[in-house]
Amino acid sequence: MTETPTDSWPTVETIHGGSPPPYTPPPPPPPEPDRRVGAGMLLALAVIAIAAAGVAIAYFLTHRDNGTDVTTTVLTTSGTAAAGKTMPSVTGETIDEARATLATFGIRPAVTRRTSAQSAGTVLSQAPEAGGTLTRNTPVTLVVAAAKQQATTSTEATTSTEATTTAPATTTAAAPTPAPRASSVPDVSNQQEAAAVQALNRAGIIASLAFIPGSDPLGTVEDQAKPAGASVPYHSHLQINISSGPGDKPSEQVPNVIGLPLQQALASINGAQLRLLYLKFPVSSQSQAGKIVQQSPLAGAHAPRNAQVIVYLGAYSG
Repeated sequence: MTETPTDSWPTVETIHGGSPPPYTPPPPPPPEPDRRVGAGMLLALAVIAIAAAGVAIAYFLTHRDNGTDVTTTVLTTSGTAAAGKTMPSVTGETIDEARATLATFGIRPAVTRRTSAQSAGTVLSQAPEAGGTLTRNTPVTLVVAAAKQQATTSTEATTSTEATTTAPATTTAAAPTPAPRASSVPDVSNQQEAAAVQALNRAGIIASLAFIPGSDPLGTVEDQAKPAGASVPYHSHLQINISSGPGDKPSEQVPNVIGLPLQQALASINGAQLRLLYLKFPVSSQSQAGKIVQQSPLAGAHAPRNAQVIVYLGAYSG
């Protein structure tokens, strides 16, 4: 049966419950957390990195040479006072004695240690050699005997059923070499005072200095009391005349240094505006060892300023 549509029939709108609601878009997703590092954090990290690098560099610089023995030798050149002077002989002397001698020339030598059978502190060699002329820039080096290291010997014990007899050790003392009874005078004319005095000393002759006016440089030997080749008693005195140098130099009184240790004698003579040159002299008494036993010129005499005074240092040989 078909019904006739009337006004009471539901319309489409009625069937679907009215007009559809307006479209509402879904809410946006929440923002992701901010993973960026702030400027303050970056600055802190940079400071920490720089500090760590500084610690590493400091450790490297202070530990890179660990375990390595380094020996440094410093060459010291001669001073102005040494220019034109003759290099003295210091070989065979102790290092303290050698330094005192070179100090009179304004020289502070470089020292190299070397193992030797000689007593520790003995000067084994020198550069330049004795007799050479020094300049302001001449390097002076001394090779000095190093302290001996005590050797350790291990002996393996053995057992034997046979009797062993050990002969007692016998030590024979070497006879001392007798001193010569006469010396031959060397030619020291026109030499510098230091070289002349050392040449006489090697010949067994003690120099007596007399300063005289002269046009040659201060310290030049003008004449000697005995000609070259003459025979004189061993350890006798021989006068040599030394030039006071050109010009009018102040005259200084020579102090008395007999009986003084070398360093005190050096201070006393330097205090009088004079210089010191010393040589070893054999003595029979230990009380004289290391002390001045002779000097020239004698105490109270006069010498030109900056002249060298010769002193003889007692050396006890037993």
